[in-house]
Amino acid sequence: MPAFAERTTTAGNAAPDISPQRLLTTRILWASLLASNFVYLGALAYVRANRTPPPPPVSALVVALALAGITNAVMSFVVPRLVYQRAALATRVDIREGLTGDPMGATQGFRTAAASGRVFSDGGAARRVAFQAFQAPFIVGMAMAEAVSLFGFVLGFLGAEWAQVLPFFAVGIAAQAVRFPTARRVEGMFEAVHGARFGG
Repeated sequence: MPAFAERTTTAGNAAPDISPQRLLTTRILWASLLASNFVYLGALAYVRANRTPPPPPVSALVVALALAGITNAVMSFVVPRLVYQRAALATRVDIREGLTGDPMGATQGFRTAAASGRVFSDGGAARRVAFQAFQAPFIVGMAMAEAVSLFGFVLGFLGAEWAQVLPFFAVGIAAQAVRFPTARRVEGMFEAVHGARFGG
């Protein structure tokens, strides 16, 4: 076993890469959860337009939900990161010394050869477990971000002004939008945890 092999893979060398179908499924989930914010907004607008406006909530409740929303937005990034690190470190991948760039660079007229460093021995197996480790924290983060919008929905239902309600939705939508899943994001997070790279 190479000196830099921290774990051994149980998946074998035939393990597949991140498939387009898996990534597409995750993107559909991302789009669905993001779109739910606009469903809440539409439902809230309909309810407010078809009932007698209730008295606005007391300022203490607005402040409390605002603080809860800010906390939830921040934790929607912190908690998934902690969950992800634990899940990623629990995976079994083989790491060795190798090339981290294009191994043919030096023979194709480039001035410098590919850099060397710690790489995953089986890129396909590593990508598969990287995606598995990514999924649960991704869903947790999306759900926590959505909760921020729900705080705004509650305030709007209780009679708060739109100026008080819409910032909750803006933060919730933004916190979800930046989480658009890409293969590079999945790989980059896994590389950062393990201190190794996918070879060129």
